[in-house]
Amino acid sequence: AGARAAPRGRRQRPPNPVARHAWGDDVKFLDATIESNVEAGEGLRLITVQVPQAVSDAFKTPGQYVQAKAQPDAKASYYSVASSPGKTGSMEFLIKQAENNAWFTGLSRGDATLLSEAMGKGYNMACDSWTAAEVSQVGLFATGTGIAPMRSAIESGVFRGKATRLYLGARTEAALGFADSFEAWRKDGIEVVPVLSNGAGSWSGRRGWIQDALKEDEERGEGFVLPTRHGALICGQKEMVAAVRAVLAEVGVPEDRTLLNF
Repeated sequence: AGARAAPRGRRQRPPNPVARHAWGDDVKFLDATIESNVEAGEGLRLITVQVPQAVSDAFKTPGQYVQAKAQPDAKASYYSVASSPGKTGSMEFLIKQAENNAWFTGLSRGDATLLSEAMGKGYNMACDSWTAAEVSQVGLFATGTGIAPMRSAIESGVFRGKATRLYLGARTEAALGFADSFEAWRKDGIEVVPVLSNGAGSWSGRRGWIQDALKEDEERGEGFVLPTRHGALICGQKEMVAAVRAVLAEVGVPEDRTLLNF
């Protein structure tokens, strides 16, 4: 269960508070309202937020994020958007239950919060490196809540017509985010490869780390990667990002075709 929700109607705030962004820009925070907060896996909450049009209009590319906070004077947190661009009225976020997120994961329907407009470059799949290579094959690599921007991309339909494989890492099967969507994604042409670092004895799928699963697949000759046409989206810990990029470099995929969302 999540942290206890704070009582409703608890906040009075000035209109359109502005806070200083870490990179020196002014960031405007807008009033938003929690629509729902449901369990989305072991230690995960899927939070749907009713957002002003200014927030959703700025969301153009999967992989973008918002800044969020409880009060105008609070420190902002950064969360990737898990829903797809083009949807107005609400946004979805997959949040890990942890002390630093408790203020957010504890909110209930009708509670207020503050969000910035969608920010960041997201996954620029129209970049020069992808265009020049005419990328037709995509590898998706995510761990934990890193599945959020991947879900945004998958459900936007951007991979239709492309051979696409998702390597998703989690500690246990119960901690796989959006597992209830895997079958629909497979029907839409996405190959889903869950990899567990601590799978129970009943788990019959892949074990270990996603970078090792990728390397094993390539070394067995059952690899997915066609280097001249391959592009990748990656989201997770920096060690995983570096390891995945190293494996892809070994098989001939240049780093500028391995996209990050920050």
